[in-house]
Formats: sequence, C-alpha cells, structure tokens
Amino acid sequence: MKETKVEFGNGLHGITAGAGTRGPVIISHGAGRGMDTPLLEKTSAALAELGFIALRYNFGYIGNRPAPSAGGKKEMQELIAAIEWSKKYGNPILVGKSFGARVGSYVAATRDDIKALVFYGLPLHGMAKNAKPRDWSHLAKIHAPMLFITGDKDKLCSLSHLAEVQKNITASFQSEIVPGDHSFKPKSEDQAIKLCIDWISALQT
Repeated sequence: MKETKVEFGNGLHGITAGAGTRGPVIISHGAGRGMDTPLLEKTSAALAELGFIALRYNFGYIGNRPAPSAGGKKEMQELIAAIEWSKKYGNPILVGKSFGARVGSYVAATRDDIKALVFYGLPLHGMAKNAKPRDWSHLAKIHAPMLFITGDKDKLCSLSHLAEVQKNITASFQSEIVPGDHSFKPKSEDQAIKLCIDWISALQT
C-alpha cells in the first residue's frame, strides 16, 4: 500500500494511505507513542483498502516533550488542523487510541462536520493509582455515531464506569468488548481492528 508523507497546520507531520473515494479518516495516537504503533498502521492500511484516505499523524509534542499538554488543549487545535486539511475529501471520521480518542471526543463535541468516531480504549481516568475520573459530560454534545472498543481488563476504562458514562450519550453508539488490556494485549488487537473496520465500512456514505 502506497503511503505519502504530508505536512499541515503549524509544522505537523503525517502519513496518508488510500485514494479517498469514500472520504477521509483521521487516526490519532495515544499519549505514550506516536503514529507508528502497529494498531494504527494496520487500521490505516485496512481503511485504505476500502477506499478511504487514512491520515495518521503525530501530535506536536512527539519528539519534543515527554507528554501532551494539560487537558489536551494544544492537541485539540492540532486535530482541528488535521480536520481542516482533510475536508477536501469530505467530512472526516475520527479514530483515536486512548489519548487520541479523548482529544477526538472534545473536538467532536464542538463541531457538526464529524461523520463518526471510533474510540480504541477511551481513557476514563489517568494512569495514577488514585486518579480522579474525568468529566465526560461533553459526550452528550456529540451528534455523530460512535463506536467504543474496550479491553475487558482495561485499567483505564472499567466496563461498569464506561456503562455509566454512556448513559449520557444522545447520539447512536455501539460498544464492543474484546479480551485484553488497554491496548488489547495479548491477543485481541486484530479483533479490535476488524470491529473498527467493519463498523466504518457499514456507515452510510
């Protein structure tokens, strides 16, 4: 699959794959590693095979700072830059892993041009042992359909807490559980990807 390096926004770097006949998908990475994670690379390749143009990109802190900005405020603006870049192909679908999913949810709550969202392991709270749950009330403001894919042993997203958060959602959503941890390890990464790809492929285009 041919990939193309792109730049957008204020010096952001990404890689695209696919022709874009079915529109754009923007793939945002988690806090600990950039766009080169196998989960995101495989997701991009599968979407490209279906005719989407998939954009993987690095948030600006990668290679410059050890962690993203407080509350993801800078990264929200960077995702918005990716959305504006992608709009020439149509309204985008947002796929986010962990922190990238969180950022995508914030941005989608403020816009009406997001077609759909996929959350690979939505981090309901931080990594610290006594981390406080985050406020997820903004999910009620998202009008696009959502897919949640969660590992049954995800320590950042307990299934009971997720069910409580989902009660406030007003848009249509689907929630899928796979065996494994926050990154679907040890054996469910491919299952998670297939759930994502099948759901996106079935969306009305």
